[in-house]
Amino acid sequence: MKRLIACVSLVAVATTAAASTAPGKSPPKPAGAAKHVAKAAKCKIAPADEYFGKLKLSILGIRNTIKDQGLKVDVDPAKASSTANSIALTEDAIHDWQHKYPCDTWLPGTLYALQHFYTKIHTQDGVKHVHATFGWLRHDFPKSKLVAVARQEDGAASAAPAVTGNTSGDGTPAGAANSAPTAAPYPPPQGAPFPGTAPASVINAQNAMGSPSPRPH
Repeated sequence: MKRLIACVSLVAVATTAAASTAPGKSPPKPAGAAKHVAKAAKCKIAPADEYFGKLKLSILGIRNTIKDQGLKVDVDPAKASSTANSIALTEDAIHDWQHKYPCDTWLPGTLYALQHFYTKIHTQDGVKHVHATFGWLRHDFPKSKLVAVARQEDGAASAAPAVTGNTSGDGTPAGAANSAPTAAPYPPPQGAPFPGTAPASVINAQNAMGSPSPRPH
């Protein structure tokens, strides 16, 4: 009798195991799997034909604006004040871009380009923007290789432009009176305050993706 009961029990266990692995049925997912999938889905790159911010700039438009405004200041430092509005709107677009695509691997390079632009604005406000942009980059993308380079530029930022050429008889650099740009104070950064807006979980996910890769578009 005992053997009969034992056999019946073994048959019941085998039937249950077979039913759990029957064709068409998926095995139970481990706890937290849904959260992991949702987090991975959020880490996307921005398409080339999407536009951000009040000025509706594409990711290429953002980078080109920073580059073009920097060249304008390189050619004529006195025109630094004319770049203020364009750069402020570009920052607004970057905030919008990061809000929608916080893991985009082009974001660290764009923030470094923005910081490098501000190093050309030799005013107190320009220096403040250098520090603020570096804080943004370091906070949201701490594992980016660009942080080390950006830290050096942040430490070298100065309201006094580099002086080249001869000095006058009294030791004052020649043309020093005209060398400083007449840049107006820059408006405060648009969007969220510095540091940036990405949560820690998203920052860690972005850092795990490595360096930027070419866009497929």
